[in-house]
Amino acid sequence: MRPIFAAICLFLVSPALAVADDPYTILGVSIDATGSNALDAQTIAMRRGQAMAAQRLIERMTLPEDRAGTPLDFGSAGAIDSIFDASAIAELISGLQIDNEQRSATRYLGELDVNFDRRAVVRLLTSYGVPFVESQARPTLVLPVYDAGGQFYLWDSNPWLSAWTSRSYAHALAPMIVPGDSAARSILSARDALALDEAGLREMAALYGVSRIAVLRGQERDGVRRMGGFLVSFDAGAEMAVETWGPETVYGSWRDGAMSFVVGRENAWKREAIVRNTSTEEMRITVIYGGLTEWQSLQAAVTGASLVSNARLDAISRDGALMTVSHRGALEQLMSELAERGAALEEHPGLGWVVRSAF
Repeated sequence: MRPIFAAICLFLVSPALAVADDPYTILGVSIDATGSNALDAQTIAMRRGQAMAAQRLIERMTLPEDRAGTPLDFGSAGAIDSIFDASAIAELISGLQIDNEQRSATRYLGELDVNFDRRAVVRLLTSYGVPFVESQARPTLVLPVYDAGGQFYLWDSNPWLSAWTSRSYAHALAPMIVPGDSAARSILSARDALALDEAGLREMAALYGVSRIAVLRGQERDGVRRMGGFLVSFDAGAEMAVETWGPETVYGSWRDGAMSFVVGRENAWKREAIVRNTSTEEMRITVIYGGLTEWQSLQAAVTGASLVSNARLDAISRDGALMTVSHRGALEQLMSELAERGAALEEHPGLGWVVRSAF
């Protein structure tokens, strides 16, 4: 992958793309433009690509109804480059990379990866009063099973799996992990996955360090693609929970189907996690753990939560700690975000509000 440097043109603001899997990165923006010469074509393509990436990011972080009536209402106001000039869009960007670059004397093509500056994006959304999501959901392990007329494939001869592995979804608001190593192949077959074999699914969850698995069955008949399946969750001390998902028709390629699923999970997370009440409340919590490693994990979950503005350690012992936490948003939202970070916030009859490992 070739890095793009600021000296090329006005719109390239940083030489490298951040590696961190955060939602402020947009991958794989296709760019294609012609111009009077090669440099002109590249400049036009880069300007358009950065604008498309900025619009995708804003659409990712917000809900359409919250953008309505603002300059960020792209449905009525138009594309973002008709609202903001190139320099304003460039101020949001912290890094760029280009892949699959092709050029001629008058044409430039490629795929653009854009990393945005979180603080600049937050300032923009805040200035227009548009609520936005501030954290990612916990990762989901995706098991795409292909139904070829009653023959089921998970690891081989599977175009549905290939669609998932053809791009990364680590930067999505609802991050997705796709298994691909030999250890995973030995745990579950396609039929085991569809049968929701609990032992196998739990082993897969442990292998990839997740508590949520999506078993997605895809099939194609008479040129029509359909997908549906199950969302499986493993929470600490609880039985395997199963939610049916779909079926849905795939309009386009299998890759479009994968993106449709991701966007649907992102929208569900946004409706759950977007904070509309910005007032701050304080609460006392007891953190319960079995050792140093678990304490460090739970402490990081609490102090790193986007809704927590301040967390003070008041007392600590071998198996528990007292903390005073200031948070924004509803209590249910804090509970949901902590759960996504692996910490369960629950009310205990004797200890009050308690935080323990969620899985």
